[in-house]
Amino acid sequence: MKSLSKLICILLILISCSEKSDTTNSSYPDGSIWKNQTIKFEFAPANFTAMLIWAQAATMKSDQPTSTKAVITIDYWKIIENVGTQKTEIYTEHYDYSTPKTFSINEAGLYCRFPSWFDASCNDQHDFAYNMSAVNSYLSIDVSQTPSKIIHWWTPRQVVNPNATYSIEVRLKVEGSTAIQFGLDYWRTLTAPSNGFDPNCVTSNNCEAWISNWVGDTQGQFITVTLPNR
Repeated sequence: MKSLSKLICILLILISCSEKSDTTNSSYPDGSIWKNQTIKFEFAPANFTAMLIWAQAATMKSDQPTSTKAVITIDYWKIIENVGTQKTEIYTEHYDYSTPKTFSINEAGLYCRFPSWFDASCNDQHDFAYNMSAVNSYLSIDVSQTPSKIIHWWTPRQVVNPNATYSIEVRLKVEGSTAIQFGLDYWRTLTAPSNGFDPNCVTSNNCEAWISNWVGDTQGQFITVTLPNR
């Protein structure tokens, strides 16, 4: 009888540990649209002549306390143009600002997380991203302060080479209960306005090219990643 009790206790402990592991090892934030890397268009579709790289970050849980650490620090990011074996850096941001730079709503923003990510009812409206700034060669984002929002930002648009694919190289550190994802959008021109989303890229002015895997906690270290994985 005593041995049976021990066996039951051991089983309960194992079940408890298993449940905890499943919860804490979640690799993407609650509600995220893209859970894993997805490549939709390697090359720019016809009549799309510009592109940009974007990033989005969120707390792992949408009801996460603001006291729970969730911080992302970026040293730099680069857009790499790939033509065959030739690789060319066409855009680099090192955040070399001597005084803190904040980001206007034309560069970044806090977007709807409810009732769903980037919900259509929000009409692409977004708030000023008050919890991100760049100074002394680093972009710092205190994601913990906005658990009910998605922090979304992007590079200036670049001219597309129709024979090229594009990647991002980024050196970053992710700390705590948060994750970051990168992506590339094609645009019809360098100045075309947003006119809604069409997943088939027929009527819209922008077109999703690829979305990366999520990058989570880097264990207190800066890491350099090139995305997407090809």
